[in-house]
Amino acid sequence: MMGLKRQDAPAQVTPLPKRQMSCAIIVLISEAACHSYLFPFIPFMVRSFGDIREQDVGFYSGWIASSFMFGQFLSAFVWGYLSDQYGVKPVILFCCMCNATLTLLFGFSSSLPMALCVRFVAGLLNGNIGVVKTFIGLISDETNEAIAFGQMALCWGVGSILGPGISGLLSEPATYMPSYFSSDGLFGQYPYLLPCMVMSLIPYSGMFLGYFWLIEPS
Repeated sequence: MMGLKRQDAPAQVTPLPKRQMSCAIIVLISEAACHSYLFPFIPFMVRSFGDIREQDVGFYSGWIASSFMFGQFLSAFVWGYLSDQYGVKPVILFCCMCNATLTLLFGFSSSLPMALCVRFVAGLLNGNIGVVKTFIGLISDETNEAIAFGQMALCWGVGSILGPGISGLLSEPATYMPSYFSSDGLFGQYPYLLPCMVMSLIPYSGMFLGYFWLIEPS
């Protein structure tokens, strides 16, 4: 009809690269899980150090819990600069390796200074929150970026459920699962090592898959 304009056809949504998005999702889930996994047991770990007054347990637990994000705060711009200079893939893989290794090491903490240092360094050597956002922006376009970035909040929620849930289940296994774990063994000496071991598998998985699947965006 005269005077009527044909409506523009809706833009076709570009499919997201499945393997690369899968890696990004695993890395983001590991970020949330490794940030929150210690919340169920950190007061008990601080109390187990033996030289902390009961009224100071909450205070030092807060220090340890926040030191991870403080380290990330200090190093965020550095990791952004390094990803611009050397690419996002090597930065993501390196940060996954550091995150996994230091999460595992945290399970061996036997004193307050060690726990604080490990968590602070874990945050300092982990810039994946910002770098993965950049990566997602580079592999998406205006037709699918809402879908891609919408998954980030979902990943953080999943990781924040998995981390504390698994840690609460696996903490002090020699006490709560004596049939499988001896009180004289490794997990009796380090009662919070098991959840740290399990948590470290998530960023290790992201690093392994990322080595083969991640492609440096052009």
